[in-house]
Amino acid sequence: MKHCLDHISRAWLPVVATLLMSATSNAENVDIQGWIDQQVSDGKVLAASAARLVDGEVAYSAGGATATDGDADITAHTQFQIGSITKTFTNLLLAEMVADGKLRYDSTIGDIVGDDVEFGNTEVAGITLKRLATHTSGLPRLPVNLVPSDPLDPYRGYDEKALLAGLAASRDKQPLGDHYGYSNFGVGLLGYLLGRVDGRGYRTALQERVLSPLELNETGFVADNATAGFRAGVVVPDWTLDSLDGAGALWSSASDMMRLACIQLGDIDNPLKHKLADDFAVLETGPQGFRMTRVWHVAESAAGTIYWHNGGTGGFWSFFGFRPASREAVVMLVSGDPDPTPLGLTWLNREPFPGTAVAVDEALFGQYELAPGVGIGVYAMENTLVGQVSGQTPLTLERVTDDWYAIGEVDASVHFVRDDDAVVALEFVQNGVVQSANRIADIAESQAREEKEMARELLAGYVGEYRINATATFTIRLGDAGLEAQITGQPFFPIYAKGDDVFFYKVVDAELHFERDDADAVDVLVLHQGDIMQRAEKAD
Repeated sequence: MKHCLDHISRAWLPVVATLLMSATSNAENVDIQGWIDQQVSDGKVLAASAARLVDGEVAYSAGGATATDGDADITAHTQFQIGSITKTFTNLLLAEMVADGKLRYDSTIGDIVGDDVEFGNTEVAGITLKRLATHTSGLPRLPVNLVPSDPLDPYRGYDEKALLAGLAASRDKQPLGDHYGYSNFGVGLLGYLLGRVDGRGYRTALQERVLSPLELNETGFVADNATAGFRAGVVVPDWTLDSLDGAGALWSSASDMMRLACIQLGDIDNPLKHKLADDFAVLETGPQGFRMTRVWHVAESAAGTIYWHNGGTGGFWSFFGFRPASREAVVMLVSGDPDPTPLGLTWLNREPFPGTAVAVDEALFGQYELAPGVGIGVYAMENTLVGQVSGQTPLTLERVTDDWYAIGEVDASVHFVRDDDAVVALEFVQNGVVQSANRIADIAESQAREEKEMARELLAGYVGEYRINATATFTIRLGDAGLEAQITGQPFFPIYAKGDDVFFYKVVDAELHFERDDADAVDVLVLHQGDIMQRAEKAD
């Protein structure tokens, strides 16, 4: 055991298999060590390291091996890529530079880049650093000009020149808006801007202003005691984020993250210049009542407010959460397939936040034809307006102004065109190009399809795992309402029988075609999505 006030040395810490009990946490129902052991045993996790703080004492759990050093054990000091938890450090850097008088929260992108960028949309120049930090910039999730050369390392090579070019092209011919929309582009850009103002670059600025004062000696951009990334049973490359480092490039350990928790809870004196209490003020409310401060996501529990963030890269998942009222914290770092976020929030007894439902304008529903055989379906999914291009996944449409909706995931918008108040067409705007599409049906094509009834005993014949390639697997399971399909790294979605071993999705314009062997047993799955066909053989 270690106490929160103790200095956590670099010596190996014994793994504690039993979770500490607390009347204010859900620890008695969450066996983190058991979860790790099971995931490692099932081959879904290469390595995992966790830490929990209860009643002033820290307990560690771990399992697996590093794969970068033979069969080396995983400890509290093993480093994992923490992905988007990096964003919390970027926002701590912002607060430190504000406290130091280097800039203001209302400093704008244009103030910092000056004449180096010729903005296609002049509103982008006026985005403040606070809006970048709180995901209310109106910028898309990813830059318009990010075209991965390696899908296993998608940000590699996206340098400063590319970043500024992407900034110049952002939201061209589209209204910007200031709605909540999670943006790796926005926070990655924030890190770049902070490094530019500091004069030494983001990495050095973060090290000197945040990591070193916090004495987080196992947190940084280079790891010397790391495990490898792991996905679908194989080791995968680490992600390289280049100019977007501020969005997700850090490595850290359970030991370091627990030190950060102790500082946040006041058990170790705050060495930073700004008041940490300022980081806890809720500034934005997103979809379904999701709330966030300038640094943290916010959740509620019977024992008090929870502050948390999670992350994920190609082969890693991470979760970090703490509750000041009960002085509890949990860290989970994983190399493998399962995201530990649900387990971490369950341990903290997170309660659903009763968000305010946003009315969806049903007058916009329908099928719109961009070209023969290519259209956009507009409909509601889980009380959220979405648009679905033929053969693609539905994307959320966020209202910006009357009849203008931004697509958060990509740099595109939809403008609905009316005639005497009736919606008759839409304009799809992307990369500065406007495409018109007439409304040809009142119901989106993907939603109008009817399923064929099939007995559960017949559906059971399709259940199993189907390997697409070394890093991706289709899993078919039988749920209460019928078959559900999952691709590695994504949630399960229902599929519906069309007939003759063919099933279709409603959440995406795609079909699954199953093939049978000589014994009439299903042995192959083929995904048909637009012009794409992917074949997956059933695992033994």
